[in-house]
Amino acid sequence: MKILRKSALTVAMAAVFASSSAFAYEAGDMMVRVGAAGVYPTGDSDNITPVDPNAKVEADDAWSLGITFSYMFTDSIGLGVLGAYPFEHDIEGKGSISGLGKVATTKQLPPTVTLQYYFNNSSPVTPFLGAGFNYTYFFDEDTKGALSDANLDLDDSWGWALEGGLDFDINEHWMVSGQVYYINIETEAKISGVPGKYNVDINPWVYFLSAGYKF
Repeated sequence: MKILRKSALTVAMAAVFASSSAFAYEAGDMMVRVGAAGVYPTGDSDNITPVDPNAKVEADDAWSLGITFSYMFTDSIGLGVLGAYPFEHDIEGKGSISGLGKVATTKQLPPTVTLQYYFNNSSPVTPFLGAGFNYTYFFDEDTKGALSDANLDLDDSWGWALEGGLDFDINEHWMVSGQVYYINIETEAKISGVPGKYNVDINPWVYFLSAGYKF
């Protein structure tokens, strides 16, 4: 009886590992993930000295609908693309002009491409890392409050990106996923009536929680 129980346990464990290993990625697989994406800036602008030696601005956090595509070149190496519905950020006064509150808004699209490495294993959980580049397009800049009579222009940005993620397989095709990016986004701002251009470091952490499907 003991031998029978051990045999049954061995067969059951073998079935679990066989089924979970079948979910591992293979060359030619493509994954699509759709979910909520949050952009959390970590930087601010240069001092806007014509306004005040200690005047700065910074972008607030924003959430939107995100989507990623990954294509596997080998069983472990893939190419990932991050896209999203436009994010809309409030731009707040900081330093000596923090009392002004929201001084502008802007929308942005941050398409990001990364080369990914997947740590395939016999578990339903597959971690991966990625590195690549980002292009951020700013548009619909609109000044508010004390700056409502001025025009704001933000240059587009090119920068590098780092990524870490986890896929949890539900079955052969469906998964839930979490990804974190750190993206180098730096733009130059020009405000009508204020001489010069001013660097704005956004450099956000980007969080992405999603459901995915593997083809």
